[in-house]
Amino acid sequence: MRRFIIAASLAFASVSTGMVASHTAEAPAAAAPEIKLAPNETAIYVGDMHCATCAKKISGKLFRVKGVMKVRTNVKQHVAIVTPQSKKQVDVQAAWKAVQAAGFEPTKLIGPEGTFTADEKSKEPAKVADAATAKQS
Repeated sequence: MRRFIIAASLAFASVSTGMVASHTAEAPAAAAPEIKLAPNETAIYVGDMHCATCAKKISGKLFRVKGVMKVRTNVKQHVAIVTPQSKKQVDVQAAWKAVQAAGFEPTKLIGPEGTFTADEKSKEPAKVADAATAKQS
């Protein structure tokens, strides 16, 4: 019992002095691991996908998009990765609207057709200029 009280008081002291707070402040600074995609896969970043239930809702809507064979989600990275059927490509507009139909707002989409972000006014996907395209202009 005495050890428990000492351990609890040490834990309380470290919290009250900010030792734990400084540790948690450093955690977000670590870079998230980069997502590896196959050439035909599409990654859809969803800002408010925070739990397994959210991921399941998004996956269910994405499975209904024509040509989708597989959907895997990563809640920690807030991303859904869509694999199309062979010799097919996932329609950017359809995938974007499927995430919106699930009640979420996609923030970014990366796929074979390029990178898209949410247009501030319409919330529709807007293609981001590639570095190669920007050099030619």
